[in-house]
Amino acid sequence: MGPQRLGELMAALGLSTMISEAVLVRIAIPLFGETRCMRIGLISFALQCVLLAVADSSWHLFACAFLAMAGNLVYPSVSSLVSSTVKLEQVGRALGAINGVKALTEGIGPLLFGTLLTMSEKDSLPGWPYFLASIMVGLAYNVCRTLPDDESELYIKTKKSNMNDNSDEEYLGLVDSTIQDRDVDSN
Repeated sequence: MGPQRLGELMAALGLSTMISEAVLVRIAIPLFGETRCMRIGLISFALQCVLLAVADSSWHLFACAFLAMAGNLVYPSVSSLVSSTVKLEQVGRALGAINGVKALTEGIGPLLFGTLLTMSEKDSLPGWPYFLASIMVGLAYNVCRTLPDDESELYIKTKKSNMNDNSDEEYLGLVDSTIQDRDVDSN
């Protein structure tokens, strides 16, 4: 790809991230729930990795930018799920731990993956690190499948049991308050 086409790809990736974080997250999480959005995001990211592994033209990369929109649902879904299921006094600690792990993966991941890509340059299938990444995403998806759905009795009981015992107010997690805001706006 030439410099102009590469610039277009970077713009497409940036635009997909903006749309995902500004629009899609606010619609999808209240509509589908945290666990379903995590599953959708993981499936999208796995497909993105497989497509990158076999990419041989620029349109494959632009399709990956489109898939990245749904892939960007994973982190907000995890954060929302954690903040709505841990005890209120533990929310900061839990979200801090998630951000710590995210920071580690953002530092170590590119170093490791760059090394694997360099090793794979002369192979008959130079995209094999992306296949490896899709397998790891598949493992994460299997773990995510064990989580209860947002409507399940276990999830609802967990949310209610983590309410502040001194409060008579109804517990409002991130998703509940977003739905409430949408209901108020529509009236």
